[in-house]
Amino acid sequence: MNYTHLSDRELLESCCKHDDLKAYNELVARYAPKLYAICQLYLNDAFLAEEIALDILFWIWKKRQEFSIPDNLSNYLHRAARNAVISQLRKQRRNIVETVADYAENAAVEYRMADYAVSCREEEEQYQQLLSGLSAQRKEVFVLSREQGFSYKEIAEKTNLSINTIENYMVAALKHFRKGILSLLILFLNLFL
Repeated sequence: MNYTHLSDRELLESCCKHDDLKAYNELVARYAPKLYAICQLYLNDAFLAEEIALDILFWIWKKRQEFSIPDNLSNYLHRAARNAVISQLRKQRRNIVETVADYAENAAVEYRMADYAVSCREEEEQYQQLLSGLSAQRKEVFVLSREQGFSYKEIAEKTNLSINTIENYMVAALKHFRKGILSLLILFLNLFL
C-alpha cells in the first residue's frame, strides 16, 4: 500500500484502529518538520524543538487506541505544538524564578525581578500596540495564521480572499512587526544587562 497518497484521516484511522506502524511513520514524515518549525520559531533551540515535536507525534502512537481523530489534524497538531511550547516556556520561567529566588537576598536580583515583571507587561503591550497598528484585514489574517494556526488556504476560504492576498498581508504584517520589534529587543536587553 502506498501511504503517501492517503489523507491524514485515512492514515490516522489505519494507525489508530489497526496499529499500522507504516501509516504512523507517514504521519511522522508529514508532520515532524512542520511541528519542528513551529517549536523552533518560538523556542529558538533546535534540540528542544525537535524533542517536543517528536514527543507530540509519539503521544499519538502511545494513545492511538483512545485517540479521538480530529477533523483537521494539521490544526490539532499546531495547537498541540503551541501548547507544548507554552508549557516549556512556563517551565523555563519557573526554573529561572526558582534560581533567582535562591539569590533573593541580593537586592540587585530583586530589582531585576521587578523589572522583569514590568518588562513582560510592556512587551505584551508593545505586541498589542503593534497588532493594533495593522489594518483590520491584515490583523485578522495575522491572528488566524500566527495565533490560531490556520493555513493560508484555510484563511483564504474563511475570509474570501485569494491566497496571494493572504501572502501579501502576511509579508506586510511581518514587516510591520520587524520594524516594531527593535524596541522590544532593546527592552529585553536592558533587562538582562
